[in-house]
Amino acid sequence: MVSNHNFWTAVTLCTLAVSTASSGVDARGDSAGRQAVVTDDVAQDDVLRTGRTVRVDAEVEGDVAVAGSDVTVSAPVKGYVMSAGRTVSVEAPVGNDLWAAGERVSVDGHVGNNAMVAGQTVRLQPGATIGHDAKLAGDEVRSEGRIVHNLTIGARRAEIGGDIGGVVHASADRVTVLPNAIVRGDLIVRASEPPVISPGAQVMGNVDFQRTGGVRWWLAWPALWMCLFLSLLVLNLIGLYVAPTWFSRVAETLRTRPLLSLLAGAVLLIAIPIVIAILLITLIGITLAVILTGAYVIALVLSAALVSYRIGLWVFDRLHRTGVSRWAAMLVGAFLVSLAISLPMVGGLIALAIVLTGAGALAVEWRDRRLRMQPA
Repeated sequence: MVSNHNFWTAVTLCTLAVSTASSGVDARGDSAGRQAVVTDDVAQDDVLRTGRTVRVDAEVEGDVAVAGSDVTVSAPVKGYVMSAGRTVSVEAPVGNDLWAAGERVSVDGHVGNNAMVAGQTVRLQPGATIGHDAKLAGDEVRSEGRIVHNLTIGARRAEIGGDIGGVVHASADRVTVLPNAIVRGDLIVRASEPPVISPGAQVMGNVDFQRTGGVRWWLAWPALWMCLFLSLLVLNLIGLYVAPTWFSRVAETLRTRPLLSLLAGAVLLIAIPIVIAILLITLIGITLAVILTGAYVIALVLSAALVSYRIGLWVFDRLHRTGVSRWAAMLVGAFLVSLAISLPMVGGLIALAIVLTGAGALAVEWRDRRLRMQPA
């Protein structure tokens, strides 16, 4: 279970990082969806970038929020860095917190404060330094850098090296302490088998091992959240790039008539499968049933993206932020909705409400457009 403190910390940092980025001159997305590169000598403002390939090759005075298939931060950033992508590489110093999620994530620079990293494969390289705490989650996690305070790992396989100034909390199937490791505090392990402490490794505190019945469900949560976040991000990027006006109209419908959208979504969720089943019974209706099924699936998929975009706009409205770019709203909304859907126990109910409301808004907007097209 994700604690309330961690949840709201994530929300706050994400919102601050992206909201400040949205108001700066460098806050923009790559309209071609291919490559976005920061190459100025020094970026004086905050930076928001989206694209298939994103590189930050210039020093940034403020915060950075970037998302893409391949993301690389190779120049110093004085503020926060929030990055998401299939491959994420942070190679330069980060002045404050680092948030990174991806299929493969590598950190090889100095992070001034905390590092929160999630991915299928996570690497904290030997050259990395974390100024406070590091929280790493994934399928395979290897930490070899210097961590000034505490290290927390949730993984299937965890490998711990480097110099850790505080306590290590490791929850995994298998935990290995590498030969070069120095753990200056306690080593607390929750795993299905005892930790393997290599010769030459130093654990200056106590070793506390408790056997578990395998990796608990919540250890898979970061990967689930990452997949949902990236999926929503891609859907929003496609929608805002291909049909920005229509996307905005549906978002406005969600704002002005949320209850009607929820009711319409509930009706659609029940009625359309019944209609499809009736059409399939008749030979002449099979083609129409296939088309209707495709439209139904597309509507359900798009509904989450539309709701996440609207929630991003709502967050900035509540913060009284004016002139916010649609890319910033997209990023914040995708972050919050994916986080909520991925939560245990309540995530399914939240997902159902989001799908119903989003699909209903699509139907209401379509009906309104049809009425406007009718001659007076």
